[in-house]
Amino acid sequence: MDYCFPIPTVSNELPAMTNLPAYPDFTVTLSGEHWRQAEFVNISKLKIVGAEVDEIKEIHINHSRELAEGIRAFGQVHIRKAIGAPELFIPLFEMRSFLNSDSLGAIAINDQPGFVKNGFAITSRGGCYYGTEENGIIKSLALCDPNPRAEYEVPRIVRYFSLVFVDWCECIIHTP
Repeated sequence: MDYCFPIPTVSNELPAMTNLPAYPDFTVTLSGEHWRQAEFVNISKLKIVGAEVDEIKEIHINHSRELAEGIRAFGQVHIRKAIGAPELFIPLFEMRSFLNSDSLGAIAINDQPGFVKNGFAITSRGGCYYGTEENGIIKSLALCDPNPRAEYEVPRIVRYFSLVFVDWCECIIHTP
C-alpha cells in the first residue's frame, strides 16, 4: 500500500468563489484540502460527527504509518459526505464581539481564482476563524492556525453558542 496522503480526510466540496473579497482588511489563504478541517457544527449533527470520526479513526488505525516522529502518512482518505452543511445561525457581529476582533478579512483558496463567496476571516488571540456568512449570519465556521490560546477559546465558543467543534484530522470532538 502506498502511504502518500498527508491527511486522513477532506471535505467533499469546496466553496463557491467570486472575484471580489467580501471583507478587505486582510486575506487568509488556505489549501483546498484544509477547507473545514477543524470546524464548528450544529449540535443536532453530533451523531453524524461521531460516525464520520469513526471512519477517520479506522484510517488512522489500519491505513497509516509514521514516517518520522510526529509525521504520519495515510494510505486512504475519507471524504466527508454525511456531515453536509454545518447548519450554523450565528450573527457575525456577535462572533466578532465574542472574539474581541475589530477586523474582518477574506478567504482565498490556493489554485482557485478569486475569493470565497461570502467568506470572512476573524483573527483572535486563539487563531484565525473563517467561514461563510449570508446577510450577516454565519453559516459555516472553522479554525485555522490555532495557537495554545485556542485550547481555552474553542471550548468557550462551543459552550456559548451550543455548538460541536470537531478537528477531523485528529478525531477530536468538543461538545458543550
